[in-house]
Amino acid sequence: MTEPQIQSIYKGGGSQTESKSAKDLIQTEWQIIDKLLKMAETTRYEKQKAFYCQTLASHISALSMLLKLHGQPDQTQDLAKLLSQIQTQAKTQFRALQ
Repeated sequence: MTEPQIQSIYKGGGSQTESKSAKDLIQTEWQIIDKLLKMAETTRYEKQKAFYCQTLASHISALSMLLKLHGQPDQTQDLAKLLSQIQTQAKTQFRALQ
């Protein structure tokens, strides 16, 4: 008796791996940050704004780490400033919700 062939759930194939360069990852993080900023500015509800700000803070931290690891420290000062502003805004929004 022969076993039926089982198809893999992975559609990309096992041997082909798509890797992104550090530059691509940094660019992707910037795109995410830009979108989250727009969403936070245009939302009508304070609860959603607080959520977007918290998510934004984590993406800014990830971007800062990527920049630090890949030798672009000139932008980290701007990121630190932006991160502190977002954290302040998130705390204010959180307090307003309570």
